[in-house]
Formats: sequence, C-alpha cells, structure tokens
Amino acid sequence: MSRRTLLGRLAAAGVSAMGLMTLADDAFALGQGPKWDDNFELAIDFEIAQPGGGRYHRPYVAIWMEDGSGRPVRTLLLWVNTSGRGPRYIKELRRWEGAERDAAQGLISTVSSATRLPGKYSVVWNGRDDGGRVLDQGTYRLFIEAAREHGSYQVIQQELTLGTSPKAVELQGNEEIAGARVEFRRRK
Repeated sequence: MSRRTLLGRLAAAGVSAMGLMTLADDAFALGQGPKWDDNFELAIDFEIAQPGGGRYHRPYVAIWMEDGSGRPVRTLLLWVNTSGRGPRYIKELRRWEGAERDAAQGLISTVSSATRLPGKYSVVWNGRDDGGRVLDQGTYRLFIEAAREHGSYQVIQQELTLGTSPKAVELQGNEEIAGARVEFRRRK
C-alpha cells in the first residue's frame, strides 16, 4: 500500500469518525432533555400599530419559534395575502422566508390567514413543532416580523428559556408592532 493511499484512508476514517461524533452530539442535544410539560403554554400578545396618516396597507406578519441552534421549529402565525398580487410580497418577510425556505410553500397553504387591521391579537404555542411532535424544554428564540407595502420592515426577537417555571417578558415595540408581551404560563 502506498503512502498516498494510506493517508487517504486515514483521512476518510477521521472524517467518518467526526461525522459519527457530530451525529451522536446532535441526537443527544435533540432527544435527551426533558420534554415540554403539557401543563404549560407560551402566550404571545401583540399589537399592530396604528399608522399616522397617508396611504395604508395592512402588514404581513409572521410569528415563529427557533430552537437554541437557530433552526425554525414552529410557525405560530402567518398573516399574508395569498391571492392576486399578494404572494409576491411574502418574500418581504425576509427573516421568516429565509428561515422557512424549504417548508415555506406548505406552511403558507396550511398556516396562513388574512392580514389584519391595527389592533391587539394573541397566539399561543403548545410546545410542538410544525410536525406536531413534542419538543424539549430549553432555550428558544421568538420572532415577530412585520413588513408592509409602502411601509417599513421590522423584527422583534427574544430569547426565552422555557422549563417548568412561569415567567413573563414585555417586548419593546417598533413602527409596525406597537408592543408585545410573552408569558410562559400554566395552560388555561
């Protein structure tokens, strides 16, 4: 066996071993923690801001959760126009569309609903992913994204550690989302 062949085989074995270790680490990170407690839920209350004067289009809004590694796990809300010229503006929800690129079409047809006027709204997360599987307790990141034709693009994000103790966080608003409150609470 030549030195070149030996080095090639050793390199391949090293890469294989590293891949198996990474796979084992991912399996440990994804499946070994305590599961979400079904007695808890995450409630997100938010308000679409009232614009000042001029021409107004209702904003496209997306609310979703990502796990600690930045992978999207659940789209909770997607308010977009799916008819007429509306679909071409979905890409204005840049962060959601980029995060959910692979699953976007399926989510748009199953999760989306009509855009809303300014006002207060709520959505609740039950600790399940888009496939309905129970997730682990741990660190997640909440995203509230809004984009409006002839308006602005805004994102609110908050890291949350969700376990078995209730907590609440007030999120600062912006031009499109006047404010938001997130509460990890016992299921009502």
